[in-house]
Amino acid sequence: MDRHNLWIVTDSVKRKHYLKYEFQKQLLKSIKLNKNIAYSYRYHAYFMLINKPRITRRTFMVNRCIVSGRVWGVNSKTYYTRFVFRDEIYQSNLPGFRRASW
Repeated sequence: MDRHNLWIVTDSVKRKHYLKYEFQKQLLKSIKLNKNIAYSYRYHAYFMLINKPRITRRTFMVNRCIVSGRVWGVNSKTYYTRFVFRDEIYQSNLPGFRRASW
């Protein structure tokens, strides 16, 4: 496996871990911030929240192109790099976009 594919696989693993733990983390965070719950429950929720794996954090994911795996020049709406984005627009595969014409 070359370096390029290794980064793509690593990023996909990070995204799967993020999705796996996201609901649990939101639930624990809401318990931690709720003032109507006993302090011991809130502390336990905080303890469980900080003991989640580091790979589950949002900041560990890299904004990559879903086609080429490139990191730089990625459009945040479509997750395409500027090169793939231009090709998709030229082929009319993206609704709502068109080639520039003056």
